[in-house]
Amino acid sequence: MDLENVFIVLVRPRFPENLGAVARAMKNMGLGHLVLVEGCSPFHVNAYKLASGAEEILNRAEEFPTLKEAIGEMGIVFGTTSRGGKERSPFLSPEEAARELVPLSLRNRIALVFGSEKEGLTNEELSLCHRYVRIPTSEAFPSLNLAQAVLIVCYELFKASGKSTTGGVELARSEQQERMFEHMERTLLRIGFLDPQNPKRIMRTLRRLFGKSRLEEREVRILQGIWSKIDWALGAKGTSSGR
Repeated sequence: MDLENVFIVLVRPRFPENLGAVARAMKNMGLGHLVLVEGCSPFHVNAYKLASGAEEILNRAEEFPTLKEAIGEMGIVFGTTSRGGKERSPFLSPEEAARELVPLSLRNRIALVFGSEKEGLTNEELSLCHRYVRIPTSEAFPSLNLAQAVLIVCYELFKASGKSTTGGVELARSEQQERMFEHMERTLLRIGFLDPQNPKRIMRTLRRLFGKSRLEEREVRILQGIWSKIDWALGAKGTSSGR
């Protein structure tokens, strides 16, 4: 099977040389969709120098102002990070991520998100991801070049694509899931479940919980219905108590 539905998303890349090297790594491993969120231009002369035969990937790169917009049509989003924390565990290795991702790509668009060379992905950007990938490295020097990180992950995808023949379920798009999460947060704030001073702390855990569930469109609609019913009940209660 091919990897037509897999998109490499770079958030705020700083160096055009890395864009070119990423494009070459992608073409080496059979991927063709590059998505950019802010950062340097894919049309820089130094990007073309490093692409070395993969210039068409740079030419076709899609650009978005925010990660949320970039992943709106994706069924599942894998974010790469070197940062730990219980809120983002469990972490998948590139090999584990590939085994999970490749079958799903038969029926869904999949995003693999990489942060900038300097600071990686922010907590807010990581909260938009459903699964987290960490590349094992030496603790003495864990930082990888952006293009190296992309190559390692793409290599595992290429290996896994030769083994997978069955498709997974069709998942709800990221934008549908985001609307559900935003509605969830508003409702949980209304019933006093979330701390109004720091609602994101628990929401990150809930996002991770539902992210592992690989939500289908029907399941998202059911959850939306639950939050709407709670909202209605709260409104009805407030009306009746005011009579």
